[in-house]
Amino acid sequence: MEIIVAEHAGFCFGVEKAIQAAEKAARREPVFSLGPLLHNKQETARLKKLGIIEKDELMEKGAVLIRTHGVGPQTYELLEKQGSKIIDVTCPHVKKAQKVAREAAEQGYQVFILGDHQHVEVQGIVAWTENKAIVINSLEELKKIKLKDKVALLAQTTEKETNFNELVAYLQTQPLDLKILPTICSATRIRQKAAVKLAKQVDLMIVIGGRHSSNTKKLKEVCQKYVTTYQVEQADELQLKWFQNKFKIGVTAGASTPDWIIKEVIEQMEEYKMDVQEENMEESSKQNNVVTEEAVLPQTEETTPNSIDLGEQINIQTFRPGDLITGTIVQVASDEALIDIGGKSEGILPVTEFSNTKVDLCDVLEVGEEITVEVVKKDEEGNIILSRKRAHFNEIMEHLAQVKKANEIIEAPVIEIVKGGLLVDVGVKGFVPASQVELFFVKDFSEYLQKVLRLRILELEPEKGKVVLSQRIVLAEEREKQKAALLKDIEAGQTRKGVVKRLTNFGAFVDLGGLDGLLHVSELGWQRVDHPSDVVQEGQEIEVYVLSVDRDKEKISLSLKELLPDPWQEAIKKYEVNSIITGKVVRIVSFGAFVELEPGLDGLVHISKISKQRIDTVSDVLEVGQEIQAKIMSIDVERKRISLSIKDALIDEEEAKYASYLGHQDTQDLVTIGDLIKENQGE
Repeated sequence: MEIIVAEHAGFCFGVEKAIQAAEKAARREPVFSLGPLLHNKQETARLKKLGIIEKDELMEKGAVLIRTHGVGPQTYELLEKQGSKIIDVTCPHVKKAQKVAREAAEQGYQVFILGDHQHVEVQGIVAWTENKAIVINSLEELKKIKLKDKVALLAQTTEKETNFNELVAYLQTQPLDLKILPTICSATRIRQKAAVKLAKQVDLMIVIGGRHSSNTKKLKEVCQKYVTTYQVEQADELQLKWFQNKFKIGVTAGASTPDWIIKEVIEQMEEYKMDVQEENMEESSKQNNVVTEEAVLPQTEETTPNSIDLGEQINIQTFRPGDLITGTIVQVASDEALIDIGGKSEGILPVTEFSNTKVDLCDVLEVGEEITVEVVKKDEEGNIILSRKRAHFNEIMEHLAQVKKANEIIEAPVIEIVKGGLLVDVGVKGFVPASQVELFFVKDFSEYLQKVLRLRILELEPEKGKVVLSQRIVLAEEREKQKAALLKDIEAGQTRKGVVKRLTNFGAFVDLGGLDGLLHVSELGWQRVDHPSDVVQEGQEIEVYVLSVDRDKEKISLSLKELLPDPWQEAIKKYEVNSIITGKVVRIVSFGAFVELEPGLDGLVHISKISKQRIDTVSDVLEVGQEIQAKIMSIDVERKRISLSIKDALIDEEEAKYASYLGHQDTQDLVTIGDLIKENQGE
């Protein structure tokens, strides 16, 4: 009688990590689990001895474990409100199902969940849709429900894929907006396929797992379609009569079944082998063996029936740090992936060992893909830790050597800011010194994080893992080419676009694409400009007028003023001599004050024209920013001069007031000499 263990059986990645997290937490303090951590009463009993206590209601204090099946949002809210320490070991696939169901409901879809409405996982998913989702367990149930225009379909993570596909096929024939949400756990799918494959090759299947375990039930269902199948929770449930006249026995186990239970069941089956062998002797001459699905291990002194070690079946190969392995991805979460590395072994690929850049593994890896990894170590829980980065190190270094030899440009994102420069991801970590980042000095590199740089390799030492790169060289080469093209084409009188690169007290330097031109402060506008920052800012794109080009000295003079309307050309039309204007004092000098009539148009009030009284200094009477009225005494457009007088404006104002006063006197109230004579004669 041969005992063949399925290629994938027992604890899945999510359950194993949950058990490890629970055990670790229990070493520090009592842990309360909201319901059984997994559907296996024997393992639950073992965990209880470690201090992991099952509770059906929320505790007021202590650490609370949210089990792999997950809970609804209300439970999180209550736990946070009462100040509980939350240890969330919800399976990544369940988390995904909760998320996509919630999003579909929020988008107005009629959400259907294929699964068991009494299962806590399904109840939790429904809660994330604000109880809007409809749970169904068959196509017949679905057909009885009136469908809306928008329908979303997902499944309990342990559901059979054939059942889900049946519903998908039906819904695709309906005239509606259909959203298919694949949520069946990859571990479940892989275990079911492995179980079916084995069931087709054996005379009997034994499925090990809790009777309340949904994924174990599904394993039994798929197996019994092909061969007689029995489900047991533990070894003492096996019956000798099951194995009579059976030559090949297949064994699989649910995702919540620990290795120690599988081992006990196989050991019990081994004890039955001698009894069954006598009955089967005439029909079979096969040796008594315990085998894996790939090969039958001959019985030796080391593998006697009573000394079978499950570890020998599941971990036939011995892996050492540094080994390169090509494996198959069997499960993916955001921060780590589970890799089947052969010989019944699975290793963990953390996201930190996948890439130097921050990624979500769900976005870059797919279940079923092959991947080459390097064995790093075994962690304290006995997990084999793998690295994709290290596996590709030599390959990457060879590629970088070719890039350096060909003097090619390589693009790489900045992944870290360090003292003295930047770290970039070129497959391995590369260093860009601060002096090699730009053509100019950079004081703050905070904006460079995640920015993609274009680089050349300066130094490469594979044995030290050292890669030094420069963007400055690339920029300098490109700038030289741009400068040559610019000097060839640019002419005085042209209008060009450029970017303000640097401001000084005397002007702004504008990058015209290969060469900077000087925009002098006097050319920033028709009005007086104290500092270039009053008009332009660094990084601003502007249009400029080319005043002159000196190709030998590589100097270009620019102007903004020439592109603006000349206020002096309008002054002669707009302003008249002897008219009164209102202006603002913009500058005070020893001989007078400059008054702005409008932007770009200033007039001078000489000190002698400020007041009717003699003044010693202009600032005794006027101050910058003060609004005044003045009379235009003269306009010289050619010399761009306007002469103003506050004094004359005041005199004109007084004369106008006096004239107005005289004009309003009633002539009948005036007494003349004639009136007086007449008055005297009458007396």
